[in-house]
Amino acid sequence: MPRFGHVSAADVWAAGTRTLTDLSAEEIFDLPALDAFAPSGQGYVESAAPADQFGAWVELVADVGAGKRLIELSVRPDSSTAAEIEIGEGASGSEVAIARSQAMTQAGHTQRIQFWKSLTDNARLAARARDAEATAKAYYMMLVIG
Repeated sequence: MPRFGHVSAADVWAAGTRTLTDLSAEEIFDLPALDAFAPSGQGYVESAAPADQFGAWVELVADVGAGKRLIELSVRPDSSTAAEIEIGEGASGSEVAIARSQAMTQAGHTQRIQFWKSLTDNARLAARARDAEATAKAYYMMLVIG
């Protein structure tokens, strides 16, 4: 029995004899093609002034289009802190969180967080943040959608 990370001889033979002429790399690996219709969004998101509470939702993308995925979020804080980031879909005032991640951030450095989340067609995306700081902190965020 092969160990984790090893490939059996039968799997190698099956992969080597498979005809791939009709398939694109995106289909083989289920990767989205980044094209002119892949929107991205960016903006400043602030945590709430009381500690451990989310700040307001901030729109990053007004319309993602059809058949898109959230691929990556880049976060760059104005000060070093640990934060929790949420990405939400929906109209202003009725956002629903679809992705959440912890960000261990350092002032002036960008952290990239990978996601693989299918998005609702033509959705509006917004983000919000919370941290343990008693004052509001700003986080510059950028989404990659494909």
